[in-house]
Amino acid sequence: MEEDVFLKLLKKDRRFSLETYRFVNEALEHAQSLGLGKEAATEKSDGSDADAEDVANHVTGQDLSRAAKDWAVLQYGMMAKTVLTRLGLRKTRDIGDAVYNMIEVGLMSKTPEDSVEDFDDVFDLGAELDAAFAFQYEKRRGRR
Repeated sequence: MEEDVFLKLLKKDRRFSLETYRFVNEALEHAQSLGLGKEAATEKSDGSDADAEDVANHVTGQDLSRAAKDWAVLQYGMMAKTVLTRLGLRKTRDIGDAVYNMIEVGLMSKTPEDSVEDFDDVFDLGAELDAAFAFQYEKRRGRR
């Protein structure tokens, strides 16, 4: 059955690979490990209430976007932007699209207040990844 879920994901949105979904799931776990999120009643894609284990540590789209950027930096270092681009994650909305694909097949859940628009323009993902490794050059005065 689990294989069917992953096949549905891949057919639904060809921008993303299984590696993309794995990264997004790991980013969610990273966010939760940092203590982000709060207990919230969630619902499955069909509108029914999620299981009890899905109630704890609901993370917002904004927090998940930030955690995904941090997780990419931790996992891939200076290659983070290149890897996320290869995974189809060029902007925070792409993270949201992957999350909502996972919600639709039952791999994640959401609260009634959540929407994919929560991921719109949270920040410039590429610029933030570039800034994480920007070298600061300070011209020294008085030296030749």
